[in-house]
Order: sequence, then C-alpha cells, then structure tokens
Amino acid sequence: MSILLSHNSSLERLRAVPPQVDQATLLSEPLALDGIACQNDLFSESELRSFGLLQRPVHQLVPSRRHASPGDAARLHRCTCDVIPQGLVKKVENRVFCAGPELTFVQMAGETSFLGAVVLGHELCGSYAHFSQMVSGFYERPPLTSVERLRHAVSQLEGMRGVGAARKALRFVRNRSASSMETVVSCMLLLPTAMGGFGMVAPELNYKVTLDESEARVAGAKAPRIDTGYPAVLVGIEFDGLDYHRDVEHDARRREALSHKGWTIYVLNVDELTNYSKLKEKVSLLDAVPRRPGEGFPTDSDGRALLKRLLTATRCGVGINDALFGVKVPKGLVKLHV
Repeated sequence: MSILLSHNSSLERLRAVPPQVDQATLLSEPLALDGIACQNDLFSESELRSFGLLQRPVHQLVPSRRHASPGDAARLHRCTCDVIPQGLVKKVENRVFCAGPELTFVQMAGETSFLGAVVLGHELCGSYAHFSQMVSGFYERPPLTSVERLRHAVSQLEGMRGVGAARKALRFVRNRSASSMETVVSCMLLLPTAMGGFGMVAPELNYKVTLDESEARVAGAKAPRIDTGYPAVLVGIEFDGLDYHRDVEHDARRREALSHKGWTIYVLNVDELTNYSKLKEKVSLLDAVPRRPGEGFPTDSDGRALLKRLLTATRCGVGINDALFGVKVPKGLVKLHV
C-alpha cells in the first residue's frame, strides 16, 4: 500500500523542497485511492525528513471507507472521491505520493481562514515561498501554479471539502506576486471594504511595460515590470525594500522612463506598508483607480485589523532560525529574503 501526503504535510513539502531541487514527478494519470492507506510506521524519522517533513503529525489523505487507527504520528483526512484527477498529485518515491499545489490549495482552504486561503493562493501563484518553518522571510522560486490552474482544479474536485472556500478565495488571488509584501499590497487594495480592504478593481502584479528604444536606454531595460499595476489608468505602485532597490539612481531612471510612457508610479516603503495610517494616506492618492461596484471606504478600525492579520499571515516580524529548508539546498541556488 501507498500513502498520500496531504494538507499541512503537502504544504510543508511544497515549501521545504524548492522546485529547483525537487525530484518528485507529477502524475500524468488519475490516482485511484483504493491503493492508498494510512501508514503510521512505514517510514522512519530519517526517511520522513528526506521527504522534507519535520512537523508531526504527518497528514495523509485516505478513502472515506478506509478504517484505520492513525496513532499519534499521523492525522487522517478522509476523502469521498474514489479518484484524484490527473496532474494534481506528485510521486515522491515508490510508495509515497504527495498532493500537488492545486490539490493542497483546496485542502488548506477547507482548513484555514478565508484570508489565509487568499494569502496562500498568492504565494502558490507567485514567485516566492515562505519557509516550511514558522520564520520571517521567504525565498525565490518559479510559480508553482496559477489562478487559472487553481480554478480548473476546483472544477474537477467538486464535492471535496474545501472546494467552496477555495472558489471564494480565488476571486481575490492574483498571479505573479514576487514577495510577501507585494501580497499584502494586493490584498489591501483588492479585498472588500467590509473586511477592511480598499475595494479597488484587481491589479496586475509585476506588470510588464514594453518601452521604445529611447525609453529603454534611459530605463536600462526593454520591458521593466511594475510591482502592482493598473494598466487601464496607467497607475503603478512599487514596494521599496532594501533587498530590492539598492540602486537609487537606476530606480529613478527607470521610473523616469515609465513616466515618459504615461505611467504615474507611487512608492511604498516598509514604514508605510506596516503602518495603516501611512498606508491609507498613500492609497488616497490613487484616485484614478476605480473601486468595484458597491465598494466604499473601510473604517480605520477594520483597515488596521486587516493589515495586522495580513502581516501576521505573511510572517512579518516572526523572526528566523537556522532550519529554513527540509532538504539539502546548495548554497546560492535559491535567493533568500530574511
């Protein structure tokens, strides 16, 4: 019999094993769950660690009809589906399967809060990942999925726990977030005013602007990206963090070229992003950006509460320790932001 890692354990592995070193293969055929069972003692601690798993219990998906006593080392999640559609499960080794990013998103949407699902969706569809341990910071990696692929997975998994919550969260998930701070900005702008967000229309994250030859010479790039862009009104927001913008002159020339293209760029620094009053002042300048129908302005108490929850969800200020990955990752292979 085989095991299928799911929920918290599959999410831990997605974060602990960067795709740059992941040897797991995506199944090109459906996975029948009749061959899946709970295994409490099939693997040693060292083997579990080699899969990228440090946290206990180990979460496993099993058929709803499977009767087993998981013990203290495993937590079972019973699934009413007989088959998991193709492309949603990875094979780690002969007897070990793991939920892929789309299946994990649906599973976690059923376990976490609405806001937690929105933040997780940004991470999975973005080019960054939190560390598997609860520490500040993130590392860079290619996107694991996209909003479109998540929607397709939701349509395939109708009836599974978490599908309804995943569908609701996906209304507010955007592709191409490159950092946890960009996710905070996206969520604050996009979420409803009833939740404390600003209720604006959906932004394009890391939006590529094609420059002409003279503009490209000034900018030093043919197609620079704007962190948070509203191309319909040519308004953009950029986050200025020390990790990203060390060359002040280069940034000024780049924004000068974008200005020549008709763009107005507003810059957020760390203090403005983590202080609601300052963030509200900056957002008040975005009068050209339309709000969604029926949206107004959040109360200060709701806005502060939402910002605090977002900063917590993206681990701002949690701290850091030595255990960043669950497997050996060669030095310099992935870029860290801690």
